[in-house]
Amino acid sequence: MTGADPVLAGIVDNRLHAIAEQMAQAMLRSCRSMVFQSRDFVTGIFTARGEWVATKDYIPVLAGSLPSALAGVTERFATEFAAGDLHEGDVFVLNDPYHGNNHPPDITIMKPVFHRGVHRFWTVTKGHHADTGGAVVGYNPYARDCWEDALRIPPVRLHHRGRRQRDVWDLILLNLRLPDVVEADLDCQIGAATLGERELVALLDAYGVEPVENAVAYQLDASRRHMRAEIGRLPDGVYRSVRHLDDGGAHHREPIAVRLELTIRGESALFDFTGSDPQVVGYANSTLANTAAAVLIGLLGVTDPTQRRTSGALAAIDIRTTPGTIVHAVEPAATSLCTLIACETIVETVWEAVGQADPAVTNAAWCRGYTFAAMGVDARTGRPFAVTGAMKGGSGATAGFDGWDAVGPPVAMGGGREIDVELHELTAPTTVLSQEYETDSAGAGRWRGGLGAVSRWRIDQDDLSVLCIGSGALDLTAPFGAAGGAPAPANRGLVHHADGRISHPPTNSLLRLDRGDVVEIHTSGGGGFGDPLDRPADAVADDVRDGLVSPTAARDVYGVILDPITDEVDAAATAARRAAARSR
Repeated sequence: MTGADPVLAGIVDNRLHAIAEQMAQAMLRSCRSMVFQSRDFVTGIFTARGEWVATKDYIPVLAGSLPSALAGVTERFATEFAAGDLHEGDVFVLNDPYHGNNHPPDITIMKPVFHRGVHRFWTVTKGHHADTGGAVVGYNPYARDCWEDALRIPPVRLHHRGRRQRDVWDLILLNLRLPDVVEADLDCQIGAATLGERELVALLDAYGVEPVENAVAYQLDASRRHMRAEIGRLPDGVYRSVRHLDDGGAHHREPIAVRLELTIRGESALFDFTGSDPQVVGYANSTLANTAAAVLIGLLGVTDPTQRRTSGALAAIDIRTTPGTIVHAVEPAATSLCTLIACETIVETVWEAVGQADPAVTNAAWCRGYTFAAMGVDARTGRPFAVTGAMKGGSGATAGFDGWDAVGPPVAMGGGREIDVELHELTAPTTVLSQEYETDSAGAGRWRGGLGAVSRWRIDQDDLSVLCIGSGALDLTAPFGAAGGAPAPANRGLVHHADGRISHPPTNSLLRLDRGDVVEIHTSGGGGFGDPLDRPADAVADDVRDGLVSPTAARDVYGVILDPITDEVDAAATAARRAAARSR
């Protein structure tokens, strides 16, 4: 591009991403909630024109919806901005899914960055908050609409010219059960945005406004061309996929279809979801912003991993939806769960469709998010709490690689981290009894999926509310295999009651549990890739010795016969069993 120095463009691009990383590290060091401590947040940098140029995306579904959130703020205040009503020290907040956000629990903070009196950038932080109002703390599986879902915050100022808008803070915090936690995490977000502001001003001072702007334009164009080149590697054609959500919440107990028609023409890709099922009464509906983020996750998961997540990459694809459907909810639909099960379902349709175009580049399906979350008032302290149990399952295998064990659902793509056991017990009246990989939880294949996990924790006081939340608990929605690989087992959960009963709560339901009850969570592994009979027998034997695969599965699924004493491969018996299996 005219006026751009490619060397400086690389320096500026790396510095912008380093600043986003600094912002994220600041949040990790200063956050209050266990949710933020698990890295359920993102940071980003935009130009004053609204171009997305850098991010630290621990949770990609949050990052992919940042452009929509920023547009919600700028559209809401466009007239005021034109009149000069945008100032140094302003901070904006947004969580409403119908003003550009993805879903209510993710609160977006935006701060305009001025350099010598001129608006040049935005710093943005978005995080999943422990409480955003509504009928229950966290997610409400009984929500019928957006008003039962959560408190709705349209784009408003939290700070004006550097002064805290106490009336706005009070309006938000008085509608929450955990105001101290939320206030601390909002301050954490604002602090990170302010750190980013300081570093961006230093960048402009060091290199000058025009060289930096030229460098940003150069990199955005490079990102667009990079994504188009990646799309161009796929053969032209129309590819179709259908995947399902388990349900929409307590008011809709039937599977819901997401239908994708992917059209590849040269270096263009059209993701057409217009045939998807209508939105439902329940909290699983996806906003358009969430759907766009999920498509980006799916596409980035099967293309060059060095591809930058920017407005340039988004500009290379087209997304088509029908308003009023499960992938493009309209007011007053509830949406709180969309970043989990709707996102996962959309990602799966992308991977399945791409697998039809070129099986060698796609992923088998990952686990879907599934867990139990406890909430209430801790009798030890008299303070309210909310805590989520383990939800890490395995990732799907790809051509040449086994999946990752207990890495989490595709909404995070491995960016989240497991909640610390000691913090779980300190925050909530619970005792974590065990967390471990689960044998035979991965889908079999030439390359097997990553393992799922099983965790158990005990309730240590009476009358606690516990939410069973997630998806992937049906054979229909369990992680699929690719290129002949086997699916993984479905998620499942149960409660061992103190009186000896065992119950199996449905997904997206609220329970009342008492002291001594034990929650048991089994997360699925990832799907397998390729025929399991093609997996090297020695690799199967290693998995058996490590406790990842049972001797029975080695024999019946992989066709590998092991010596019962030494676990060594019986080569002749294995060859005969595999030959017999292939002939069937």
